[in-house]
Amino acid sequence: MKYDGIITPMLTPFKQDESVDLEATDSLVEYLKSIGVTGLFPLGSTGLFPYMFSEERVNFLQHVNDVKGDLKVFAGIGSSNTEEAIKLGRNAADIGCDVLVLMPTYYIHPSHDEIYRHFSLVLDKVDKDFFIYNIPQLSGEFIPVDVIAKLKDEYSHVVGLKESSGDMRYFSKLIPFSGKNFSIFNGQDDLLLPSLALGADGGVCGLSNFNPLIVQVYQEYRRGEVEKAQETQMKVDKLMRSINAANFPSGYYYAFYEKMGIQGGYRAPMLQPSDTVRNEIRQALGEA
Repeated sequence: MKYDGIITPMLTPFKQDESVDLEATDSLVEYLKSIGVTGLFPLGSTGLFPYMFSEERVNFLQHVNDVKGDLKVFAGIGSSNTEEAIKLGRNAADIGCDVLVLMPTYYIHPSHDEIYRHFSLVLDKVDKDFFIYNIPQLSGEFIPVDVIAKLKDEYSHVVGLKESSGDMRYFSKLIPFSGKNFSIFNGQDDLLLPSLALGADGGVCGLSNFNPLIVQVYQEYRRGEVEKAQETQMKVDKLMRSINAANFPSGYYYAFYEKMGIQGGYRAPMLQPSDTVRNEIRQALGEA
């Protein structure tokens, strides 16, 4: 199946006691339905999956899948433990998620052969559509292009890629993989328009958690309104600079809580952004 559009890398809302806030999650999903995203990506980097217990991840994923409506669910199953990734993948498939999203192992940097082994072991044991997730700034390693090509060729259920490195030279090497049964998504909001111009199928864009501008960029470009898309992309870039003034991903959480009027929490060790950054984000949200 071919996927396109804007997928939201969902944050995981927390209460002030740092427990997962399912009521706020419902509000987030309803908001995302209203702005025209095509998919939900829970338990990715913005969703702080490494900060969550396995049971919490299972319960959160079940809840998101229950309230998704017509949206596709791209379930994050990242882990530095290959067997845990298999277990998470099987659970997500049993729940009924549409696509599983797998990144390389992290902390101990894997070799290229170990990256391939991690993916192939999970793919061998979980029969569901998969997206490969390249995010070297957090995992510690780029997934080599030849490893992506090998996985794509050997496993028919590898149907796409989320590429979040921000390296457009690397990204351009992946564009030829896009086709009838394989989709390429850029994971950096400020690179959405140039990636679409190169031939990307869509974006996995964190700003959509609280602002519709990034969806507008995609829609304008697809309608052929390139100048409008350029103008909107500049607004996106300005908003993203304010969000990124905070340590990732706390700015996204503050912006979401501010947007929804929620007194949300920040799970340790994450801290709320400073007063100065909060003021900057509030101003940018108002202008956007």
